This record gives sequence, C-alpha cells and structure tokens, in this order.
Amino acid sequence: MKKQHGYAFRSAAALAACATAAVAAGCSPPPSGGSSSKGITVAETAAPSTLDPQGSALYADRFAWQLSYQCLMTTTPEGKIEPELATGYKRSPDGLTYTFDLRKDVTFQNGEKLTSADVAYTFDRLKKSPDGIAKELFPTFDKAVASGDSAVVFHLTRPDAGFVSNMANPLVWGCAVMSKKAATSDNMATRMVGTGPWKQDSYRPNSELKLKRFDDYWGEKTKSGQLKVVYVPGASTQVNNLQAGAVDLIFTAASSGKSLAGSDKVEVKNVPTDSTIFLQVNNLTKPLDNVKVRQALALALDRNALAEQAYSGGGARPSVYIPESNAWAPKPAEVPNSTPDLAKAKQLLKEAGFPKGFSTSLMYIAAYDPGTNDLMAAVQAQLAKVGIKIKLEPLEGGSWGDRLVKAKYALSWNAQSYYSNPYQYVAPAEGRQGPVPPELKKLLDDALRAADPTAYEKALVAVQQWEAENVYPTVTLLATNLLVAHQKGLTGVDLPASQSRAFLARVSRG
Repeated sequence: MKKQHGYAFRSAAALAACATAAVAAGCSPPPSGGSSSKGITVAETAAPSTLDPQGSALYADRFAWQLSYQCLMTTTPEGKIEPELATGYKRSPDGLTYTFDLRKDVTFQNGEKLTSADVAYTFDRLKKSPDGIAKELFPTFDKAVASGDSAVVFHLTRPDAGFVSNMANPLVWGCAVMSKKAATSDNMATRMVGTGPWKQDSYRPNSELKLKRFDDYWGEKTKSGQLKVVYVPGASTQVNNLQAGAVDLIFTAASSGKSLAGSDKVEVKNVPTDSTIFLQVNNLTKPLDNVKVRQALALALDRNALAEQAYSGGGARPSVYIPESNAWAPKPAEVPNSTPDLAKAKQLLKEAGFPKGFSTSLMYIAAYDPGTNDLMAAVQAQLAKVGIKIKLEPLEGGSWGDRLVKAKYALSWNAQSYYSNPYQYVAPAEGRQGPVPPELKKLLDDALRAADPTAYEKALVAVQQWEAENVYPTVTLLATNLLVAHQKGLTGVDLPASQSRAFLARVSRG
C-alpha cells in the first residue's frame, strides 16, 4: 500500500520514489538565523517534487500543498467531517449525486473569487493527473457540473459511501480546489494559488519555501506573519539546527529524541500517527493459499515486542487494519488473530499439514526507515518460534515495487500513511494477491452502498473482522509515532494523526 514513516502510497512506484526522495533532494541546510520574531521556520526532510496539488502521488509533497490549498470539506483531528470551502452538501437518495454549496466569501490568493466553475474545472483537471489520483481516490466519479456560481453537482457512476471522506482529506490530496485562471496561466509546479491561510511568497526548489499571512483569507488568520519551510534531508542536521536556533520546529523519528532529551531550550512531543506497517500476504503462493497457515502466521506475531525491538523509545505501537484515530474502530485486542498465541499457531500448522513448519521468503525495502531492518529481523525471529523459517530479501525500492505489483513474492513488508477514507485501509490492492473472495466482495460492496456515516463505519468494521479472521490480504503490525520537536515558547504545536501541516497556521511565539 502506501507510506513511509511519513510517506505513503497505494502505488508501489510512488512508494519506491518516496523512499529515495530524501537522497535525491540534494537539499542544503538552512542559513543561520532562520528564526524570526515575525515568523517561524520549520524543517522538512524531503523537498516537494512539485507544488501542483494534482501533479504527484508522493506523500511528502502534500506537506507543502496543505499550507495554501483547501478542499470543499475537511476532517478534524478527531475524525469528524466538517465543511471547509463548502457550507455543506446534499446526497441524492440513490447515492449517485452530491451537491455542494460553496461559501460566498472565499478569495484565491491571486485575488479571484472562488466560483463553482473553479471547482468543476479542478475535478475535470484531476482526471488528467499523471499519477492516476482520480482513479485511486474517486473511482466512481463521472463529472462535476457548476450549478450557478455557488453550487457544484458531482455525478457518480455508482454509489460510493466514501466519496465525501475523500473530499474531506486534511492532506488535500485529490480534493485541493484550484483557481481555473491560475492553473491555465501560471506554472503550478512552482507556484501555489489556493484559498488557504498562507500565501506563497517565494520558492527555491530543494531549498526553501517562504509563505506569508494571506490577509484576505476567509477564515481565522495565521497566528504568525510568516512561515519559512527549509528542506534538510539529514535527521542529525535538523536536530543540530534546532538546537542552534536556526529552525523553530522539526518532525523526526523517535531515535532523534534521545539527543534532545533534557534540553532547556527544546520541547519534544511524541505524536501517534496513522502511518502503519504491515505484511502483504500473497495467497497465490503455497502454503500461504491455506487459511490455517495464514492464521498461524498472524498468531505467531507479537506486536508489542515488535514495536519495542524495532522502534524502542515509543516510536511505534500495535495496530490493525483501521487505525485507532478512528474512534469507532475496534482495538487490536478485539480483532481476530491479533493477539499472539504460539500454541494455537503450531496446532494450526499441524492441521494444515506442516507439523514441522515450512520455509518462505519476506522481501522489504532495505533501511526504508530507522526501524525497518530491525523489524524484519524481529519478525523472522518470532515466526521461527512456530517453525516458519523466513529468508529475508532486502531490496532497493524499484525492485521491491516491481515485484509487489506483479505479485512476485510470498510475504512482503509494506507501509502506508493516512487515508481520509477508511475504506482504503481495508480495500485489497488489485494484482497483489488472489481474486477477492465472494464473501469479502459482498462486504465491500455493502460498505460502498451504506446510506449514512454510521452504517458505513459498521460495514467497514465487518470487512476488517473478515480480513483479520482470514488473514487476507495483509497483516497490519504497527502504527508509527512521530516526534515533533520545537523551540520552547512556541504555542499551538498540535500535529494531528494525519500529520497535516495545516496546524502551522495556529503556531506562534508565546
């Protein structure tokens, strides 16, 4: 699926590209004196490959887009869908049309008023996105039609209960509303023209992005007058710059927290995220075509031990298919085959005809994040306790991605980041395993036809429980945490589980 300890993609090619983004960025550290009494300076690891919010599937690119672009709806840190550029929407009884009413006081950062024509243009343009964003996020989308200046009607080819969730992505992926005038006359790859609280001031690719408060913003103005984002690939360099006062805030792995502990100038927060790590299970390979074998594999894994061994210091925690930030989702202990039971695992292997276990392979992207290699070694050791002998296959990102999409593997490490639509956490990725079983297909279809959010959530839980019981198509292991370290005295530092950088609009010096 998607995601790095900050990057995420359903596209294997995009994930592989993301894994090398920090290396390819060729970024330089920020100049000294980056902090300003009039603004804040933030360090990011990977520079965006484009500022066009429809131009890339790379998870890291969205961190820049979130500063200037917005969607018709948004999702709060608590998981509630709320109006943003729209005041609300109406769903037709057959679930095939959604009508959004637009706010009347919204201005783009180029001075143009937001109209329904901009929204209709945005989604027509999205269909042509190079990475197939529309196909992934809006597979049922047919067309968007302007109705007067302040309403837009979206037509779907079939019911899709997750449509509004994707329209409310706080990462603005796939739903960022663009100015038709700007998109047809400016270079969107280097210039953002959105409706958000920050207006782009200047941009030096692979180096820094400067923004300033957008005075004509329709909502609450930014707490700081300026925001500078500098791109610094090295975690240790980021830490050094923070300690030296060259930057005000960084996002880093748990391992970096040790060097910041006890500082009288820096505050560190350990933030749970929705970035998850899991095993892709190819049930087209023997003996993984046997459900008892897959169940034994799942029961042999101790998620708490994996988190401690690979991401010590609070860098990860046990997780299942639907992350815990969704308050309605069952906890890991309530999900089938998610609590370790070695005796039962051995019994299942015996019943499947493998009393002495079996041998198979597990591929992964070598050193994808600071814990990947240790995690794979820990998985190998745990499975050996029930007789499942694993040959580890560390690969570079391109080779891993090619084998994943062609289902040329037995077991594979994988990772994904936040989805605003929880359906995407449980939807099987086409081509990576055997055909979707009829029972699961029915559960998935029932979820898409759900008439209201409560019914949708209940249906998705049923999907998760079936997949966990049958260990198909994946086994989710961990959700990662992210450290947010900042200069003491900053207020409003409250990163949500989605990792949306929109919170920076509320950050200021106390």
